[in-house]
Amino acid sequence: MFDLILGFVIHPLTYITPLTEHLHNWVYLILFIWIFLETAFIVFSFLPGQSVLFLTGTIASAANSRLNIFILTITFIIAATSGAIVKYRYGVNIKSKNKIAKRISDSEKMNQTQEVFDENAKKSLIFSRFIPFVGLFIPIVAGTTQMDWHQFNKLNFIGVLLWVGICCFSGYFFGQTPFIKQYFTLIFLLLIIIPAIFQIIWRKLKKRPEEKA
Repeated sequence: MFDLILGFVIHPLTYITPLTEHLHNWVYLILFIWIFLETAFIVFSFLPGQSVLFLTGTIASAANSRLNIFILTITFIIAATSGAIVKYRYGVNIKSKNKIAKRISDSEKMNQTQEVFDENAKKSLIFSRFIPFVGLFIPIVAGTTQMDWHQFNKLNFIGVLLWVGICCFSGYFFGQTPFIKQYFTLIFLLLIIIPAIFQIIWRKLKKRPEEKA
């Protein structure tokens, strides 16, 4: 059992790739639900998003893989776009929600997100998926500030295209290189951990001007 777990940790693709083969087309539905939950609900934000995009892109690049990179891309785009719309609608109606919603709206993260959004609403929405933690709340803030619905959809879609395109196709084009294969587990974990590291650095940089003042 220990050897199985160790083997999975060291060489995850050896185990995950055959699993996608057994699931056939159901794998697309599972991935859709995964990304939709991760992008639509704060409570599911612990689910790795960009690392899963990179992982599936890598699997799709294998010669014997049944995963189609274009179907994957469309699946992820629809899931992520829909997820952000859910957050936007939640933000529009947040004042009429329950006590939990009020706690979210009054949280420190929401205040930080509001500051980022106020600096440049368009850029923050387009690049929200690349902004650690704070980016999770940007579609909600877009809703609370009553951003124009059509403008939100346009900027959200551009952001989704960037996020899915960069993460998914990075795995597809570089996943089969010897370096990626050898250090895949490390890279996969870094894609999960790096956002947290950026969040810590961002906080410290933000505190410096306040301390000087």
